[in-house]
Amino acid sequence: MARLVTLAGRGLAQAFGSIDLAALKTPAPVAAAAFSPETTASVKPATRPSIAARPDDGGVFGSVAIPFKRLAALKRLAPSLDEMTSGSAISCGAGKCTEAVSAVKASFAKTSQASLRDKMNAINTTINHTIRYARDIDTYKVADYWATPSETLKRQQGDCEDFAILKMAALNAEGIDLKDMAIVVLFDQKRHFYHAVLSVSAGGNHYILDNMRDEVLADSRLPDYMPLYSIAGGKGYLHGSRVGGSQMASAMPIEKVAPGEGVAF
Repeated sequence: MARLVTLAGRGLAQAFGSIDLAALKTPAPVAAAAFSPETTASVKPATRPSIAARPDDGGVFGSVAIPFKRLAALKRLAPSLDEMTSGSAISCGAGKCTEAVSAVKASFAKTSQASLRDKMNAINTTINHTIRYARDIDTYKVADYWATPSETLKRQQGDCEDFAILKMAALNAEGIDLKDMAIVVLFDQKRHFYHAVLSVSAGGNHYILDNMRDEVLADSRLPDYMPLYSIAGGKGYLHGSRVGGSQMASAMPIEKVAPGEGVAF
């Protein structure tokens, strides 16, 4: 049976007994010195015990997803989920739509009878080109802030998780069930930074809406993305890799991971 080394933060350590944050399956060892300590975790060989993976634990990017109720990010996403369920996420204030809201609503009109794939492509492209990338520290004066869809539309700027949350709201307004979508916080092993994307489950596949590219790709085409945690249907999950050989693990406490690198292109 495949083995799993789960991601660990202080909360996970309490729940599972000090298990490392993530397991990386890489073709060659990754040197800790190659990463900036300000943006990435230090990397060290995994020595903690593994957790057996069940066949039904399949997660995005070929990972294993473990439910985790004490995920701090659940509180950060809660106001956005409230907007989505109340129908106020993408609306016009005082009867007047901002340019960003108008662009998203125009996308709805074009794809009202389209396939799910066409809706995803349209929403991904529209939001990538309507919202300007900006770091949380520049927009909200804090290192990590998960803006609601209405906040992002009002400011017309945000960082990667703000793009992902807004895309989730837009697809939900188009009839896609929230339980079929997940905000995924990950580590980009190629660019060496933390990032966030929207994953949509359909037909047994995970499709990734990313502010780094307009094309919606299946997760299997993004091998450099290592998922750390996700939120789907209002529930939190920790992700780990099925590994068969040497293992690498990140030592960064999960609550200190602040996604927000990369510019749409």
